[in-house]
Amino acid sequence: MIDYNVKNYIIKKISEVNQNDLLEFYSKVYSNISKNYISKIKWYYRLGFNNFEPIVILVNDKVIGHAGLIPIEIMSNEKLFNCIWFVDFAVLPEFQSKGYGKKLTEAWMSICPNQITFCNDISLNIFKKYNWKSDFSVKRKIHPINFFKIIPFIKTIKLKSIENFQINFLKKKFRNVPSIKSYKISKTILNNIIGLEKKIIKKSPYILRDENWFNWRLLECPYKEDIYYFENQSDFVVGHVFFQGDLKRMNLIHTNMYDTKSNFFQSILRWSTENQIDFLWYLEKEYSQNSKSIFSNFYEKKLNFAYNTLDSNLSDELKTGFSNPSGIDSDIDYILRDR
Repeated sequence: MIDYNVKNYIIKKISEVNQNDLLEFYSKVYSNISKNYISKIKWYYRLGFNNFEPIVILVNDKVIGHAGLIPIEIMSNEKLFNCIWFVDFAVLPEFQSKGYGKKLTEAWMSICPNQITFCNDISLNIFKKYNWKSDFSVKRKIHPINFFKIIPFIKTIKLKSIENFQINFLKKKFRNVPSIKSYKISKTILNNIIGLEKKIIKKSPYILRDENWFNWRLLECPYKEDIYYFENQSDFVVGHVFFQGDLKRMNLIHTNMYDTKSNFFQSILRWSTENQIDFLWYLEKEYSQNSKSIFSNFYEKKLNFAYNTLDSNLSDELKTGFSNPSGIDSDIDYILRDR
């Protein structure tokens, strides 16, 4: 069937497009884009790994659509697969519903035979038209620390007495909890993480996080100064601290700890209160242990994990998602940076 609405378009890799043209497009689709985003684009999309890179669609030499990706490797039944995360898909409003998004999606899917994504409901409905499959066993969870800043009703009340009550309450709550030291990411710390990662028992299929991957994701990260490392014997946590509006949050982006009742987690909570963190954010599989509270339902959300592959065995393995999903994967952690 011929789509007569789609005319005079060209699809290119982002490395083939003028950077000013890219920045002009990003500025139109992302309200808070940073001017130095282009200088970091090689890291954001892991350009150069497996020769996979994002693409754009141009009409009359103007970028009107973008389909991003992050290349990774996954292991399934001791077999290695190249794979790409689907990220940053956008088409300018005036070119939507004219077939350009369809052309861009199909070109993106031809880049690599194995495709995965964490996506919203709208994107999931589009992917299902291309016979993508989905799994909903991963949850995004929020652990409140400063209730007075994150609960919608209470945060509108800005009384000094309430703030003082909150501070004193937290000090008493964690006074018997052992303190813990944080470390910034360095080559030494990276080696510690890689060593502990190798000890994690992984079920198939799983995301391969080897030395190459950790070097890219942590050591070469443009905001590595905001990343903190915590370790307690064989347990470790990697946290990313940043502001979202007036809220200071820490994303627990990678860990081998799944019990939020543990002493280690309580020590991290104490560190968070001492550093004015308002809430912790993390991902977990449904089978993981977790603490239940009155806020559990309000502060947890199922994530749409969708996938498409030409390999029938891999497709069967992915029916229950990855065994080791983490906030450090995809762009789910750093999507708010520079945007």
